[in-house]
Amino acid sequence: MPPDTATPPQHHPQVVRRNFICHCLEGGLYMGGVAFLQPETVMPKMVEQLGGRSLIIAIMPAILPAAFAMAGLFVSPLVERLQKFKPWVMGFGFLQRLPYLITGLLLWFWQDAGPWLLPLVVLTPAVSGLIGGVGVVAWMEMVTRMVPERVRAAGWAVRYITQACIGMVAGAVILQVLTHLPGQRGYAVLHLITFGFLLLSWLSQSFMHELPAAHHYHPHAGSYWSYLSSLPRLLRRQPLLLRLIAARFTGTGYLMVVSFLTLHALKSMGRPEADVGHFVSFQYIGTILGSLLAAWLGYHQGGKMLLILSRLVCVALCLWASVTHSFAGFTAAFFVLGFGLYLDRVGDLTLAAELCPLERRSTLLAILGFCNVGSLLLATSLGGSIYSQTGSFYLVACLAAVMSAISIWILRGIPEPRAQST
Repeated sequence: MPPDTATPPQHHPQVVRRNFICHCLEGGLYMGGVAFLQPETVMPKMVEQLGGRSLIIAIMPAILPAAFAMAGLFVSPLVERLQKFKPWVMGFGFLQRLPYLITGLLLWFWQDAGPWLLPLVVLTPAVSGLIGGVGVVAWMEMVTRMVPERVRAAGWAVRYITQACIGMVAGAVILQVLTHLPGQRGYAVLHLITFGFLLLSWLSQSFMHELPAAHHYHPHAGSYWSYLSSLPRLLRRQPLLLRLIAARFTGTGYLMVVSFLTLHALKSMGRPEADVGHFVSFQYIGTILGSLLAAWLGYHQGGKMLLILSRLVCVALCLWASVTHSFAGFTAAFFVLGFGLYLDRVGDLTLAAELCPLERRSTLLAILGFCNVGSLLLATSLGGSIYSQTGSFYLVACLAAVMSAISIWILRGIPEPRAQST
């Protein structure tokens, strides 16, 4: 029986189903593994215990995504020339996971780490992110070709739900590990558990089936420097992407608050460090419900509505975290954090992919990622500076709420691309 030539081969139901499942497993296992070193909850407390300053504590949630975004812009001309993306993604994907294994082994066997302990812990996500950033542009292009537009929001959401299920278990594991192995040995165990999940994530991605694209778009002609000089002009021709960049810069309220929410909660209640495990568990319960809503709303409405809703949730989180002083109140705050943060992430990924024209999508996504480094650094430096100078969580929360409100106003000026295409 001849093949169905009316349907692009990568959109055949069997291929789509297989790739969708592997895509969800890859992301869920990767992010679930990182949950054992939760950047928003575990790492700030870990850095504080190791003597890190407020500015270092502030950047911990941003280190991994910022490092990922740094390299993408500079490798995108190479990625545009690729006919197949999977070998590139798999090669750099394996290398990006190795720092967690190396750090875990060093922390376990190198008991006299002393002053090297803090830089080792901080540099692990940075190095992993920089290597991962070399592959992330190819990965994003591979995923947007393999997973049809209408189910992309559901795919991101399923990845986050899988992460959240692992994350709830991670909360209990973190509690036990830090109770029975406080300090360096405990951090070593958490790094090694993280690597185990990252390795499973890499293996699940190996089963994805990549077929040639229905259309191959010609890359930029000319030298590498002419490519770099053409990027500002390319971005200026995309006014909606410029609005999205502005919405990202002002929509960083979660990052301002989250670095100090754990410290504020533990200090307000006088609770032990191991209670971080409870916060992680409740955060991931919120992640599950937020991701379920994101999957449904993203399927029917697209990414813009998710981003606006996430900003409203951020304002509510800032107000609630500023007035509560009880254990139940702070666990509710972490629940709201997980709920809103993943509305934001699903909405951002969905809207960015759909706003970019297919012809230069990989390059435009790399530009968006590179610009996002600025928004991440702005959020963490502002939050860290205010906290280090005043010691006031309330001022940080107030600024985060104001920035979120400005971001909502900017997002209202971006038309939903899916509505325009129907």
